[in-house]
Amino acid sequence: RKIATKNGWRVSPPRHGFLIQGKDKKGAVHKQLQKLADERINVTAADAVAAGKGRFGMLVWVKPKDYTRAAKTLKAR
Repeated sequence: RKIATKNGWRVSPPRHGFLIQGKDKKGAVHKQLQKLADERINVTAADAVAAGKGRFGMLVWVKPKDYTRAAKTLKAR
């Protein structure tokens, strides 16, 4: 952040998110996203990739005000 400020770059505030990973199959992240939806926690962004060998990884971001509730809902470690 210090270097960015020094160079006049715009820096957004830190984002809060989670890594969801598991077996790559249809609807793989539905369960986790449904848990968030049931708690009325909005996902602000998501990005997923197939990790090879039948696995996937997904980054899910939520608003800072929802981070603690989302962590509890997802049973984040």
